Amino acid sequence: MENNITRPQIPEVHESQLYYGAVVHWITIISCVIALFAPVLILLFPEASLLNPNRIFGAIFAGKTPAEIWLAGGVDFQSFGYWKLFWQNVFNPDGLASVGIALGCSVTLWGLFPAAWAFLKKKEYFYAGVALFVMALIALAMSGVVNMAG
Repeated sequence: MENNITRPQIPEVHESQLYYGAVVHWITIISCVIALFAPVLILLFPEASLLNPNRIFGAIFAGKTPAEIWLAGGVDFQSFGYWKLFWQNVFNPDGLASVGIALGCSVTLWGLFPAAWAFLKKKEYFYAGVALFVMALIALAMSGVVNMAG
């Protein structure tokens, strides 16, 4: 008795998707490792952190307003101040936490670079244009120029 079962063909995965998946995979792992170690460093070295958790939690539990909580942490936070604070404190423990968060939240941006390149190599200009457009939206949203939250 012959077995005439035909197996379905597995579709070929486009090169751009392989690149995108690999970049997203590894950057997500890296950002998760950073996110695991940063809080430990913040708790071990609270005075080295921009926002001392002891002072911040004290202000939160005292029922202070958000502006008072920022001031208790020793930071005068203003609009569009995140990136300024980030670059000034990137080597502090909570700066490391910010690196992990920013890296994890921007993983799509980094994954689209090689995907767009693969589309351009295969002369698939429409998809390359869509990838570049989405990359621009992500970059504008991260910069604070475009408010994607509404």
